[in-house]
Parts: sequence; structure tokens; C-alpha cells
Amino acid sequence: MMIKLLVAGAIAVPTVTTATVAATGIAWVDVRDGSDRIVLPVPLLLAEVAASFVPKPVVREHMGEATRHLAAAKGVIEALADSPDAELVRVEDHDEQVVVSKVGDVLHVQVHGDDEEVSVNVPLSAIRELVRDDGSIDPASAVRAVRHSRFTNLVEVRSRNEHVKVTVW
Repeated sequence: MMIKLLVAGAIAVPTVTTATVAATGIAWVDVRDGSDRIVLPVPLLLAEVAASFVPKPVVREHMGEATRHLAAAKGVIEALADSPDAELVRVEDHDEQVVVSKVGDVLHVQVHGDDEEVSVNVPLSAIRELVRDDGSIDPASAVRAVRHSRFTNLVEVRSRNEHVKVTVW
């Protein structure tokens, strides 16, 4: 009987752990520098728990003057969420280009230059979760906001010899 319990536990614990990590998401940080490469999987549930222990005074950065305009900014985010997909901004200058567009629930920012390419994709639902009504940003809320980015290439930066990519699964 004891052996059956040990076997059941040996099977159940990794299965439950894997299911929990899969259900809550993983951020994959992939960094390449020349021939060197580091891939770091970060379970978002673990990151959220760790972030909740960060002392509030350490991270409580208020937006100062921008706090007065927070309600209007939230209104803009809601209007963007309700609007059809569109290119919002395009700036071209000699050998550089910046394009901001909305596709589905995601705000895309792409920067193309001679030496590097940058792509940032942020779900509007993540932006809504990130900033509190008083203008402060809580670390655990920031990680929760990343969880809204599941199945997204959140950030990608490419240059001649370097490549950094953050993907959320």
C-alpha cells in the first residue's frame, strides 16, 4: 500500500506542477550575442508570487503630472480596444521607420533602422491591468499584465550580432 502511495505521489506532483505552470504561463527570454545563447524560462505564477514580496515603497513610482490625465488615457485605451484594426502612427526619417498599429487586442510598435529592428507587442488588456487608478504600478500587477500576453512575442530586438526575444506562452 505504501509503495502505491509513493508511486501515485511521484506521478501526481510533477503532473500537477506542470499543469499549473502550463495554465498560468511561461515567459521565455532568449538572448543571443554572437555565438553565445541563453534561454531562460520564467514561470509567470512564480514571478507573480515573487513580485508580491517586493516592498511597495521601493517600486511605488507615481506618474506625477501625468496622473491628472490618467482617466483620459484609460478612455483612449478603451476606445482603441473598441476600434477596428488600423495603422495609428507612421514616422519615416531617412533610414528609420516607426509604425504603431492596433491588430485585434494588441498594440504593435515596430522600429526599423539601419542597425536594428525592434518589435513590441502589448495586449490592450495588459495595459488596462498595469496602471492603477492612483497612477502607481504594482510589481505583481505588472507580472499579471504579462499573463495577458500569452502566445505573444512580447519584445524582439535584432541587430547585426545580437538577438533578444521575450515570448509569453
